[in-house]
Amino acid sequence: MQYSLVSFLLITSSLLVSINLQLSVRAADTAEYANCSQPITCGSVESSLSYPFWGANRPEYCGKSGFEVTCQDTVPMISMGSVDFRILNMSASGAVIPTVTVAREDYWNDICPSNYVNTSLNFSLFDYASGPQNVSFSYCNPNATTAFVAMAATMGVCNSSVQVFFLTETQTAKISSQNTNGDCSNVVLVPVSATATEELDNNKTSIQKAIDGGFDLNVQNVDTGLCNNCVASGGVCGQTTTDTSFMCFCQDSSSTKACNGNSLTNPNSSSGMYLDIYSISYN
Repeated sequence: MQYSLVSFLLITSSLLVSINLQLSVRAADTAEYANCSQPITCGSVESSLSYPFWGANRPEYCGKSGFEVTCQDTVPMISMGSVDFRILNMSASGAVIPTVTVAREDYWNDICPSNYVNTSLNFSLFDYASGPQNVSFSYCNPNATTAFVAMAATMGVCNSSVQVFFLTETQTAKISSQNTNGDCSNVVLVPVSATATEELDNNKTSIQKAIDGGFDLNVQNVDTGLCNNCVASGGVCGQTTTDTSFMCFCQDSSSTKACNGNSLTNPNSSSGMYLDIYSISYN
């Protein structure tokens, strides 16, 4: 009888510990699922940005390293090198290769940046989607008279000593290289979409509209297939906080694959085992 009482107390204690652990795990899973279900929100502006992006209202475990997004005046931004990019749009979930549309912040509504910096990408994170072409902005002295200046479209004066011109790739190909320097000491390459380039060549749009329309980048994410499977099963994508490996957050568990039973944590398994043991010992 004494042995049965001791066994009963031990099993009851183990059961309570197990239940507490399971409740804690389930609460954590529920929080992660809820947090990562939300796209990035900048102020009152909700974007379509989800995995692998994180930042603002999305914790780091909801995305991947290198894809941090910051909010600047309700605008989602990502930095690469010394250049900040506005994120204008993200393709719908389920795309084989996710894409984002971005535009350079320093050229947004302004073609006279404080620093002359070429566009550079982190190619481990992004690559150019097919189509974007470079527009060459040349910053010249006000008396520039080279053949390059004659071909370019005059844009105006940035200040008393700098005049700015631009050439599309089609226009650049029509002039010789020796005419692309002269009185223009700074040249900056800014990508625009293929459609915008064609419209510029045919005088159907302004250079500012072409820039502000942005250009597309492919997201270089090796977890895209895993994430699509996770979302299809009702989960949301994220990563572990320990080794940053892929994680599928489900409503009541977490999995390395999808919400279809291949979970790392199952709230019912341990408690069920202890209930069975308790039943046997008590009888």
